[in-house]
Amino acid sequence: MPRKKSDTGNGRMTGLTPSCRIRVNAAGDWQILPPGGQITQIGDADTTDHGLVNNDDLFVSGKLEVKNLAFFLSLGIFLYRYQLSYWERGCHLLSAFTYEELTIPIGQGAAGVVTALNHAPADSTILGVSCRVTQAPGGGATTIDIGRTGGGNLDEFIDGIATALGTTGTFAANHDAATVGPVLNAADDTLTLTTDANVTGTDMKVRIVVFYRQETPPST
Repeated sequence: MPRKKSDTGNGRMTGLTPSCRIRVNAAGDWQILPPGGQITQIGDADTTDHGLVNNDDLFVSGKLEVKNLAFFLSLGIFLYRYQLSYWERGCHLLSAFTYEELTIPIGQGAAGVVTALNHAPADSTILGVSCRVTQAPGGGATTIDIGRTGGGNLDEFIDGIATALGTTGTFAANHDAATVGPVLNAADDTLTLTTDANVTGTDMKVRIVVFYRQETPPST
């Protein structure tokens, strides 16, 4: 490929097909303007998962660090794969979610089945818990409860939803009567799913998602 060089005046990069412009716009700002249907990409470690195709779109394939304020002025912030964090002198507030598809094997459920992961992290506030039955049992179990394993209340998040395929539950709508508002969680804990009777016929599967904030005190 021939060496890229700028045309005088408009910062057009030659040797590219079609051309891309880096220029000073009418307001005096530096402007990167790809051709129509192309985006601005920084890095080559990945590709867009959200179909970016506009020459106003920016994709960063690695980490993005902003030392001061960042303004998001659209309808919302979408977090995909990763988490949103805030730091100040080692003080760290993490807003995140965790999930697991839990299998309840034939012959189990009534005594509880524990998640493989600590979905209730230490020093966290559990804001929401949701679930969906992705594989119904062949028989036996008819209702589901979900709560923290060490919390002493195994239906605090989800209390008595059905085991039918596609059934969903949320902390807001399906918590037990004794649990009000966000749950403060001091130590790492797993979740336990309990059924009213053991699963028979075929295994049951339930996808569980937990939304939480986690605090870290200042280091200095």
